[in-house]
Amino acid sequence: MTALGFLAALALALAVVVSSCFGGEGALETLLKQALRDRDVQAVLDGAERAVNQDLDRDHFFIQLFGGVQRLSGRRVVEDAVGENTVVKLSTGALNFVDLTGPDPAPQAAENAGATAALAQDLSERGIPYRFLLAPQKIGRDQALLPTGVTDRGNAAADAFLAGLAEAGAAYTDLRPLFEENGSYADWFFRTDHHWKPEAAFFAWQYLTGLLEEEYGFACDAALTQASNWDTRVLEDFFLGSQGKRVGTLYAGTDRLTLYTPKFETELTYACPFYAIDRRGPFQTSVCFPERVARRDWFGGNPYTYYAGGDYPLATVTNHRNPDGPRIVLLRDSFACALTPFLALSCSELVTIDLRYFSGDLLDTVVKLEPDLVLSLMTAGSTGNAALFPSEAASEE
Repeated sequence: MTALGFLAALALALAVVVSSCFGGEGALETLLKQALRDRDVQAVLDGAERAVNQDLDRDHFFIQLFGGVQRLSGRRVVEDAVGENTVVKLSTGALNFVDLTGPDPAPQAAENAGATAALAQDLSERGIPYRFLLAPQKIGRDQALLPTGVTDRGNAAADAFLAGLAEAGAAYTDLRPLFEENGSYADWFFRTDHHWKPEAAFFAWQYLTGLLEEEYGFACDAALTQASNWDTRVLEDFFLGSQGKRVGTLYAGTDRLTLYTPKFETELTYACPFYAIDRRGPFQTSVCFPERVARRDWFGGNPYTYYAGGDYPLATVTNHRNPDGPRIVLLRDSFACALTPFLALSCSELVTIDLRYFSGDLLDTVVKLEPDLVLSLMTAGSTGNAALFPSEAASEE
């Protein structure tokens, strides 16, 4: 074999490795393997463009190529122009955002706790109970998953936040132990996205129904939460999360998405005036959005929003089959998307508010809704985000 032939064969072998990162044998990988068997480099040159176009989203070819190179080079930190969007590969192979340049979030988390405790006190004075729910984040407590020299401060910020609530006497539930003690912790989260999976949200709902009955007397039909009363459909190789979109599918692969459909009858109305949303029907077409999973679109779609549609300023779910259930207001971050459809089945009415986009007077709005309970659901990494919490000044007014 000539030197030129050797280099060509080496390039083909490298290309097969890169192509194999797609997760299945595509047109390009088939072409490359055939060329290696036949020792026909020209066949690759003649058919490569057509094969690549079949395998890749042409508009995102360079993202894919960049991610493939990062994977082959063993690079675990992929920096972004926006520091907080830097992507790291955990030792599990999953991706995570890290903020390499931002301040320690713990002081802001402590301030957010003060504002939350003040809101809880304001509500208590009006006869409305409040409880904060802390959802787990992708990196668990005491897990050494990050590359050397990289730190994640989400759990430390969450600890500071909960300490502030405890000092103020505000009610809270830390859901992290629930997931640490059940199943494989990494499996509760997407590989290429920071959110928990629908399976995790369903598990959290099962737990919360017991908590709501024990603490507030809100009973939920046990049959609703039994896994055997739900159908599930898994969309394989379907979801490229927010972290994966920055590095492409070659770097860490893709995720599957599970769609839950109740076997029992449901009738709900989901309304968000800000976006002119008004959907009435069964669970799978009212609080779920089948149009979000009509086709696979790794870079342009967000199948996670199959559940609850996305992050809305204020949205209301009315459960027509549970008129005697509680009215709950849920202050939320994006982890609540996956939980909202399930939690709504435990309520007569569930009102969700995302303070990043809500512009009204929070206390006045909540009081006018006359809820039986106000909850907050935030993931550990959100506790240091001031945009998700009321300001203490607003609570004092």
